[in-house]
Amino acid sequence: MMSTQIENELALIVKVAEIDEKKSLVSMHLSEIEEEAEKVLELLSVARSHAFRNDTSATQETLAELVISLEHLSHHVNHALPELQKQLDVGDVE
Repeated sequence: MMSTQIENELALIVKVAEIDEKKSLVSMHLSEIEEEAEKVLELLSVARSHAFRNDTSATQETLAELVISLEHLSHHVNHALPELQKQLDVGDVE
């Protein structure tokens, strides 16, 4: 339910900004970026907690999960950013 609400809100943002959603799937990528960014922040907090307890194994495991989340985040940023830059005429456009 919450995921659908967030997707609808991001679709509204894209619509109001007059971004061509059919071509770019920007709102889907923004939804994934938001989800992964939250996960990255959570994993950083968990890793910090494990490190403070000097738990090497748990810290390494959490950092491995962080790598996966960062890869997912990077994937969606790499798809959304060029299209946003192009349609909004900002930043480096390839």
